[in-house]
Order: sequence, then structure tokens, then C-alpha cells
Amino acid sequence: MLLTSLPSYALINSYNATYQIIKHEIRVGTIEQVFIRKADSSYVFTSTTKPYGIGKFFTRQQKIESSVGEINGTRVIPFRYENKQKSTPKSYSLNFQTDRQKIMQKQSDGISEGHFDDLHDSLSYQLQLCLDMHNPSMDRFNYKILKKKKIKTLDFRSLSIGELSTGLGNLDVKILLRQMNDNRKKTKIWAASKFSYLPVKILNVGKNGKEISIQLLRVSFHE
Repeated sequence: MLLTSLPSYALINSYNATYQIIKHEIRVGTIEQVFIRKADSSYVFTSTTKPYGIGKFFTRQQKIESSVGEINGTRVIPFRYENKQKSTPKSYSLNFQTDRQKIMQKQSDGISEGHFDDLHDSLSYQLQLCLDMHNPSMDRFNYKILKKKKIKTLDFRSLSIGELSTGLGNLDVKILLRQMNDNRKKTKIWAASKFSYLPVKILNVGKNGKEISIQLLRVSFHE
């Protein structure tokens, strides 16, 4: 059976996931994600990032993101996105029916009209990446993310498959790399097939060589 003929629920179910943010081997924050897939193919995806422990000395601000849209086969189509933070200038919302056209008109990098319907928000692309990794013929993943005032491009390439030892056991993973324009910066992702290719580990390396790791603590799937 072709991948594109599989219903979306066969690829990713509703889930709750908790991640920990590690810096200098110390837990400094947590990310709580809730993805709800409804019977009519619509979805609600929320993510709450907040400081933890010593991380509260650097910031007490939490970020709440939400994405609402639908999943059509293996395609994630966002409708609305909201980013809430205590700092009002950093908070914003997007309506994909109106805002993407306004921002597209301001772009100077020649994004074509053909990409108009492929825009994602900061959460919906994560779902799309999970779905795309179910396709064994794909080894490069490109997403255009609609932000507050611009469109950002994310490019990932598949490095290898392997096994990763985690607190949730030994997991078969696909390993992806996002290389930035600045070669000193990169993001590496380990995504587990057991968990519908949700990331179980993300390693961000800054241009100064400093590392921040995001690790999956627990996850539960449900209908």
C-alpha cells in the first residue's frame, strides 16, 4: 500500500509528551506538548515551554504556543497559530487565510506562489516532519515557516538510522541534521519510529559551541 493512501491516524495519533531542556548537564526547562487529532481530521496542537529549577534565575517567562488546522492524508494544513508570552512584543497570532499573503508580498527572497499553500507555523511543521519521516524514500525535508513578520526556511537532511539509549529504553531512530548558514551552528534530531517519529532527542549547537539538549521524558498516545 502506498504511503499516501494511508489514513493520517495510521501515522500519528493524539498524544501527550513531556521534554526536558538540558544545559551544562543541568535541567533548566520543560516542554509540555499536547496533540489532539479529531474525527473530522482537524487538529489542535499546543506546546508550553517554561523554566525549571536553576533556569528560573535566568527567566521566569513561559511560552504557550497553539496551532489549529487539519490533516489531509499526509499533509498538515495550519489555519491559525498563536504564541503567548508575558512580554507583549514577543506575543503574536497568525491567521493563515489572511496573514500569509500579507507577509508573502513583503518577501524579497523570491518565494514563489507555488509555495503559498505549503507554509507552516512553528508547530505544524513538527507534525509534518513526523509524517514525512514515515516515507522511506524521503531523505531531505524542507519547510517554510510563517513567522510574525517573515518567512523562515528550515532544511533537514537524513544522516543515518541507528539505535539510541534513552530513559524510555533502546529506540530505533532516524537521525536528521539541520545545518545553518553559519557552519558553527547546527541542530541534530533523533526521531523514534516507535513513537511515530516524534523527536526523542534534539541537540542544538550554537556558534560559540555551547550545547542545549532537549530530551523526551515521557509520551502517551491515545485515540
